Amino acid sequence: MDKVLDAELRRRVVDSLGTLLPQVLKRDLGAVPEEIRLFDELGLSSSKTLELLLALEEDLGIQVDVDEIDRGDLVSIGAFADFVTQHATTL
Repeated sequence: MDKVLDAELRRRVVDSLGTLLPQVLKRDLGAVPEEIRLFDELGLSSSKTLELLLALEEDLGIQVDVDEIDRGDLVSIGAFADFVTQHATTL
């Protein structure tokens, strides 16, 4: 994927996360900056992470290879968006 497509996909991922996180966590979050910490600040759990990833795949029409994911990829919205952008394939 070229850099322009990467940047566009990343923007779409961040936008989608802003919409999906309140639905998955079942509470209003207001604006969520990319730096917000998913586990520490938002209280995201492992099961909610899976739910979020599945919703993100469905929302964006992508599939994400999670074989290489680690906790560092889930530190913040920005880190998660970077991981998804680097490991996504379109359906």
